Amino acid sequence: MDGWHFDGFPGRVLYVDLSTGNIETRTIPHAWCLEGMGGKGLATRVLVEWDTTETAAYDLVHPVTGGSDVARHPSTPLLVFTGPFQGTKVGSAGRAVVVSRSPLTDVYIDTYVGGNLGHRLREAGWDGLFVTGASEALVRLEIADLEARLVPCPELEGATTWACEQALDGLGECFSIGPGGEAGVRFASPITAGRRAAGRGGTGAQFGFKRLKAITVSASSEARDLARIHDPAALAEAVTFQRKEMGLKRRAGDPFYAFGTSRGPLYASENDRMPTANYTAADGVVPSLSKATVAVGSAPPSSTPITGMSEDGPVALDTHRLSGEHWHDEHPDARQSGCCAPCPIACEAADRPTVEGVRTRGRPVHVNRVERPEYETLAMMGSNLGLTSSLDVMDGNDACNRLGLDTISSGAALSLVCELAERGWLPEAWGPSFAAPFAFGAYEKGDDVTWRFGDAALPPLALAALCAAAPGDGSLFGTLHGGAVAFAESVESLTGHPATRCTAHCKGLDLPAWDPRGKRGNALAYMTANVGASHMRAGYRAPTGLPNDSALDLVPELIESQNSIVVRDSLILCAFAKGASPDAMLAKAWTAITGDEATWGDLCERAGVQWDLARGWNVAHWRVLGREAAIEDLLSWRLRREPLPSGVAEGCVSFRDDDDEAACLSAYYRLRGWDAAGRPGVNA
Repeated sequence: MDGWHFDGFPGRVLYVDLSTGNIETRTIPHAWCLEGMGGKGLATRVLVEWDTTETAAYDLVHPVTGGSDVARHPSTPLLVFTGPFQGTKVGSAGRAVVVSRSPLTDVYIDTYVGGNLGHRLREAGWDGLFVTGASEALVRLEIADLEARLVPCPELEGATTWACEQALDGLGECFSIGPGGEAGVRFASPITAGRRAAGRGGTGAQFGFKRLKAITVSASSEARDLARIHDPAALAEAVTFQRKEMGLKRRAGDPFYAFGTSRGPLYASENDRMPTANYTAADGVVPSLSKATVAVGSAPPSSTPITGMSEDGPVALDTHRLSGEHWHDEHPDARQSGCCAPCPIACEAADRPTVEGVRTRGRPVHVNRVERPEYETLAMMGSNLGLTSSLDVMDGNDACNRLGLDTISSGAALSLVCELAERGWLPEAWGPSFAAPFAFGAYEKGDDVTWRFGDAALPPLALAALCAAAPGDGSLFGTLHGGAVAFAESVESLTGHPATRCTAHCKGLDLPAWDPRGKRGNALAYMTANVGASHMRAGYRAPTGLPNDSALDLVPELIESQNSIVVRDSLILCAFAKGASPDAMLAKAWTAITGDEATWGDLCERAGVQWDLARGWNVAHWRVLGREAAIEDLLSWRLRREPLPSGVAEGCVSFRDDDDEAACLSAYYRLRGWDAAGRPGVNA
């Protein structure tokens, strides 16, 4: 068995061509490893250097929008990469990154998945996987150390991710798609460990386009022993420091260590950041939709408007009931658990139900209504759909995990339909309801389910119907396949109503559960992220205030934070561990693993190169399509033009005014070393 080529890096990638069935090992230069730092940075370098996308990909037509659909072409690459922290004892490093062209946005996407997949892939001897082409039949990729094979799996067609994991038990870590990915739903996600999703950007649909059902990875003890750590003693010192810091935070009563992100609804609603009723508000108060700016001067309804939950005035949701604190009150037997070993944070929690008189021991897997949803899910599948209890969100969360769908974009898509139904802006032929695909809640199979905010049964029923539809078939669900933005564009073309003004996104990526109209500088972070609207690509050290003041002074800090996060996502470390993992500790761990005597500043400089590589890849794509980068960077209409109706940020939009927006974007381009049109020198 071949050993690792370099300290800290196996130095090889598993290259898979699904069109031909060919599998080969490709070596990567040591310089790429050090310059890319692993993970996101190295995957981006490999994506750009090895890009297999054919010119013919630009001729492929999107089944919903009718525009270009490069991501769906077989030649589009799909990468799964690890970093130097995987397979080590660094805490909170149970991560892997998926990099590709997003089926949802058609631009660069990097999205992260927890669990042990990253550990096993690196322990098996791989820096990552590069997959291109498309199989004629449904297949799975089976990896055992340095051996890999493609296996036809017709028996798994239509299987949920849970059923897939159960069927492939014994083959190591399983990373699979459900019916959503197979159907090509543009916000489908591959899943591992029952609930850990590579959530953003629809990479599950990329699996589906390639007819790749699952990847399994196992690593023997012999393979693990071949890993090369430059200075094990120095690495142990860094890990000891990190564990001590994490222990101090836990003993100090840091609520994150007790509730994970699920306490978010309390903070976010107080600060006008929590999406409510399809981003018509951000403080947990469902407004009267008829008074929104988007409705001013609108044409008569094209379908019968439904009666909304705020018909008689604003309705305040109970944000405590939506939080993890309430969830724990209602689940006294629930326990914290760590999903991503080795991780002492244990941001996950699950109930331990008693079944037929026997109490569940250990963390239950593949069981409905036991998982505590995370904040993004509580908001996007909760308050954004008018739901007011974390218990009500559990069913939608489970549906997304089983079907393999992103909870953020699922919430964005469903809430958009609810708003358009309430306004009477849906095409008349679609109607304001759909037939329940199975009995659930108060509904029997075949009952009409109205597109109305506040119905806890709607998400699991609607998502099941979505996965059963054919993309672009002219039906509501066939159109919703494309995601919220594509759906709005289609509705607008069919009815003339300004449905696109009801979306919240940047570069086609649905906004996460943090409204930029409630925080100064947040909008610019979304606009300048290569993936679009992601809350995980930048951050500020201190509260920045409301966006009714200029964000111009924040631009240098924004760039610094973006570069810092690229380093984190290349090593790869969970974002939630950064507070207990200071820069000096991470740089020390890097040197101990790789032998590269780089300072934190050196690593951040390398991160800036990665940022430009991804930006250049996007710019080259937009150039082919005749689009301007600076226009693509703008937020959607609602976030720029519709003020928040209530809360501490009442009256605010994402910037003080258009001049401030332009000045901030111009300053960002200048400090990045790009031209006035937002084009970097690398590949621009």
